[in-house]
Amino acid sequence: MQLYNVSWQFPDIEGQKAAYAKLIEYMASGAEGDRLEGFELISRTHCPQLGSGVVICKAANSTVLFRHFAPWRAMFGVEFDLQVAFTDEEVCQCHQELFDMMAE
Repeated sequence: MQLYNVSWQFPDIEGQKAAYAKLIEYMASGAEGDRLEGFELISRTHCPQLGSGVVICKAANSTVLFRHFAPWRAMFGVEFDLQVAFTDEEVCQCHQELFDMMAE
């Protein structure tokens, strides 16, 4: 599975308040959407003072990401920026390969 860094932002305070009411319900009911096949939630953080936050997750493909994030976009207008991310090990390996190629 691929690692992703997903930053998110509410476009307005009304959407933020409605989404947090839904999040309270979502978490109390067991957060089933966090346990999709092919999806692993690593961390979800919130900056409510800014109406934003960050999710670190792993996903098998873009369809799984869509299934997880699209309902929040559709219901509350949450804007997502999904970026492929690397672990320390992956970035070191990739850059070592690059540096080796450049040295030839």
